[in-house]
Amino acid sequence: MDNPIQDKQSSVLENAYYRIASVCFSSYFSYLLLGIAMLVVVVARWHLLSFPLERDEGEYAYMGKLILDGHAPYSLAYNMKFPGTYYMYALIMAVFGKSITAIHTGLALISLISMVLIYAISRNFISKTGSVFAAASFGMMATGWVVLGQAAHATHFVTIFALYGTYLLLKLYEKGKHRFFNYFIVGLFFSLAFICKQSGLFFSMFGASVIIIREFKFSNLLRLFKHLIYFALGFATPVLLMFSYFYFFGDFDKFWFWTVKYLMKYSDQVPLSEASAMFSLGVSKIMGNYTSEGYIGLWIVALLGIILVFFDKSNIKNKLIVLAFFLFSALTIVPGFYFREHYFITLLPAIGLLVGVFFEFFHTLFLSYFNKSGLLIINFVVFALLISMGIKANSNYLFVQDNAESCKQIYGSNPFVESIGIADFLKQNTSKDDKIAVVGSEPQICFYADRYSATGYIYTYNLVEVHNYALSMQQEMAKEIEINQPKYFVYIDVGTSWLCRPNSERYIFNWAHEYANKYYKLIGIQEIMPSSFSTLLVREHLKEFLPHSEEIIYIYERNK
Repeated sequence: MDNPIQDKQSSVLENAYYRIASVCFSSYFSYLLLGIAMLVVVVARWHLLSFPLERDEGEYAYMGKLILDGHAPYSLAYNMKFPGTYYMYALIMAVFGKSITAIHTGLALISLISMVLIYAISRNFISKTGSVFAAASFGMMATGWVVLGQAAHATHFVTIFALYGTYLLLKLYEKGKHRFFNYFIVGLFFSLAFICKQSGLFFSMFGASVIIIREFKFSNLLRLFKHLIYFALGFATPVLLMFSYFYFFGDFDKFWFWTVKYLMKYSDQVPLSEASAMFSLGVSKIMGNYTSEGYIGLWIVALLGIILVFFDKSNIKNKLIVLAFFLFSALTIVPGFYFREHYFITLLPAIGLLVGVFFEFFHTLFLSYFNKSGLLIINFVVFALLISMGIKANSNYLFVQDNAESCKQIYGSNPFVESIGIADFLKQNTSKDDKIAVVGSEPQICFYADRYSATGYIYTYNLVEVHNYALSMQQEMAKEIEINQPKYFVYIDVGTSWLCRPNSERYIFNWAHEYANKYYKLIGIQEIMPSSFSTLLVREHLKEFLPHSEEIIYIYERNK
């Protein structure tokens, strides 16, 4: 026999459940969720503000300092990347200051803007809630240590420009205003992504593919062609301005050599036969060896999202754009076959979108086939569980642990923590006019010390790679140091600062030993331990030195 009281209670509970579910997936609640996700990222980024710079950040920061001092890139320091990231660092330091905290404050701001852009872009394809899931996934995954997310790598700058270009392009079709100038502006932002790092070129290809997908009609090919031309002109304008600037005002020969000629040699260092192994290693790293530390649950959901794109009820053009976004984003990590952890940051917006696509599929399923809006709360619970597992696994790094400790755990014998103390010593014992030579790949030392390098070779990796420029590079570095006669000569005897091959040229090592012994005296030693810290020993304290490691930084002072 039916119990009317129990039936009434069950009905009340069911109605309450559906009311809660409808609130959870309302517009206002979606905005609240986005705000919460951004707040979590802010808290994590706030904790990571003082994280020691790694060498790529040191390169960008030192280059940015040179720009602020009035020097064109590639004149006093060399590297193969286009100068976009250098100018972004210069902008950040001009606004926030020349410090670790200032640089990471700029990164935090860029991360938050990127999250908002991913939300706005995703709204063209999925619901507000799914778009929040996309933005939140990117925000947390791009902050993770497995992709070296605490560091302001070039990939963050590539990403924000590519996202803004994508947002403007999709907005253009949403409003139906196909003015030629709009295509030019869109192309310009994709070009800025390319100028921040050459791999950003693939995002420009994505932009062109969106125009083709949206506008291709045999009856109106001329219109499509015109729009592509304006897009290409927008892309070409910053590139031509960049080349013109270095031709008329900078050192064009250096610029061309490093960003084109040497880059081709760098791209050939990993043979195609090793690409698969390098990719597998890279994937293992960015997925935290397939654990929650690498947000493995979100990666699985995103990969399933690729399949579910084909089952989505949206029009074929939207499906093609989502797939193209993933494809061209994936191509940005391929050049050189290095597959380093931070390369994957440019893939994460697409991964976030695919996470949203996955949950959108079930959103549609629950509404269309079961006609049960209350089931939508399952999406929220599952997503919250997946992202919470990743946050919990990373909580010590994100919110608690001292940043120097985290740096040592992540980077091991890379001397990023020790660089701060070494630079402080150099700064205290030099004047603004003194130069220092850092023989190794640790440009952050020059930035911290606020002193000019005696050589443009702020990295030494290039010198020991196997190519026909290696010997001449080593000789040029030695000559520059000899001409500038730096007050301090810092020799980095640390494997990760060189990455020598068995068949690397050895000229620079023999020269450094002879030059230091002839013109300098040893006044400082810093041991580099893989999992612990050591004290910088200088002058009279050198007698206390008892070696515990084979990896040492030697500080020499020029003879008077």
